[in-house]
Amino acid sequence: MDPAKILLATMASLLMLSGPHLAIGAELTVTFEWMGAEVAIITPGDAAYGQPFDISFSIDMSTLPPGDTFAFKTYLDASDTIDISGATWEYTFVSDEDPWNLNITGVLGDVTTPTTHDVTGYSMRLYDPVNGNYTWLWSDYNDRVVWTLHDILLLADTDVTLTLEYFLMAPVSFDGEVLPLSTPEPSTATLLWVGLCCLAAARRKCA
Repeated sequence: MDPAKILLATMASLLMLSGPHLAIGAELTVTFEWMGAEVAIITPGDAAYGQPFDISFSIDMSTLPPGDTFAFKTYLDASDTIDISGATWEYTFVSDEDPWNLNITGVLGDVTTPTTHDVTGYSMRLYDPVNGNYTWLWSDYNDRVVWTLHDILLLADTDVTLTLEYFLMAPVSFDGEVLPLSTPEPSTATLLWVGLCCLAAARRKCA
């Protein structure tokens, strides 16, 4: 086999083995079960330092048997590695009962999403913009609520925790994370450069 081809194949294998790789443009969805309801945390798969990103949380009642209803409070905690000064929130309620479907937006940190910040990170209370203290969902109508936070600036790896508090039970938390798009480590980049130089030299020698 041509030495140049062997070298190229070796370099490709090394690059595939080096570090994590995230699919550009993909969304990363982690789902949990909460008392039969489906909870999902949706984060970007192509986050980058210094760039804004969105993160969504959904609670879906369509998986529950008829007659079930939930009334719960929603909290969100995030590590101190983001900037929310330009962030906004979006609340979407989806139901088989058309009059209940709605979409409301606002600025993160307003009266609907009061936020505190200290050295440990951010703590947010996500008030229901319609019902206030509690969000109400009915399985009879396949109700689903989605909170989306837009234009959060990523400063470093970020951990987020969604906490749902049902008035008959202790709060339950669900964890997610936002990681930056991976880049080759310095040693990997150097190895790639050396390999390309050797490949170019081998081609010139064969010419």
